[in-house]
Amino acid sequence: MKQTDDNRREIRALFNLITAFRKLDPDMPMTQAICLLWVALNEGRTQVELRQALDMPSATSSRSLAALSKVYKIGKPGLDLIEWVENPEDRRAKLLFLTTKGRKVIDQLLVAAR
Repeated sequence: MKQTDDNRREIRALFNLITAFRKLDPDMPMTQAICLLWVALNEGRTQVELRQALDMPSATSSRSLAALSKVYKIGKPGLDLIEWVENPEDRRAKLLFLTTKGRKVIDQLLVAAR
């Protein structure tokens, strides 16, 4: 593939975005990064909607979202980038939102991608 200046700029933006994710968590799986970006695009939607949109198994989405939330596992903190809020219309469903820290991280990712 012959690289044009436009291609190089786009590749650089992708490189910068991935580098920014690695600074956040050097071992972050791609599924967590995708979940974070999906929540940023779809605040107020449910985990079920995330799973369906991303064609992701329940266990994978739960693990990824837990790692992005305040508490990942007992005794292990999460990244505190998202929060689950009880859905007033269906108490079994949780709505997904970015935390204040999550909004700052998304802003940083957008700057990195430019």
